[in-house]
Amino acid sequence: MSETTTRKHTSNAGSTPPTERSAPPPGMRRRPAMTIIALTLLAVGAVIGWTLWTREDSTIEVLAARQSIERGQVITSDDVAISRIPDDLGWSVVPAARLGDVVGQRAAADVASGTPISPDAVTDSPVPADGFSIVGVELEAKQAPGMPLQVGDRVTVVVTPAAATNTVTTPDSTSAEVAGVTVAPETGNTVVDLLVPQAQSALLASRVATGNFAIVLESRDR
Repeated sequence: MSETTTRKHTSNAGSTPPTERSAPPPGMRRRPAMTIIALTLLAVGAVIGWTLWTREDSTIEVLAARQSIERGQVITSDDVAISRIPDDLGWSVVPAARLGDVVGQRAAADVASGTPISPDAVTDSPVPADGFSIVGVELEAKQAPGMPLQVGDRVTVVVTPAAATNTVTTPDSTSAEVAGVTVAPETGNTVVDLLVPQAQSALLASRVATGNFAIVLESRDR
């Protein structure tokens, strides 16, 4: 009886008590989260890189005005820069490879700084052509049509009465073509260059000088 009790006591004393499993260090717990973040950043970077590559691949090099070019001006290499634009805009532009064809030509229309040059904006003919003159006209809001004027528009300059009158007469008028459109920096008014036969230029200039006139936009359907 005594021996049995001793054996049981010895067996219990020599056994190892169960130990609790220790938690992983904080650094090990953070590793999965850091891995997910790293993979996410790599995926985002890949998408951005692919987008930039496809965007670059879908652009074309065109000629643009390095500085404002005025109608009739002889275009020099200093006036032109190479610019990249998306090739799906549908714009009429001059490819950069045709730089040599543009330099030395005349501007057929005003080209604002930074604007791509269109084929219609370049000509080998003098502007204005022989037998024609350009008359500059600054327009107040009451003298201009509501629609913005564009180069190539056909217009009629109509003389308006200096004061209210009950007499109805056929007003004097002059037909012209819009050769350029700019904005006067001092007033903010629109300034149009009107192309007219040389024989009518003096008469038109004297009429607009009075301020008693209005511009009528004719049909653009040709």
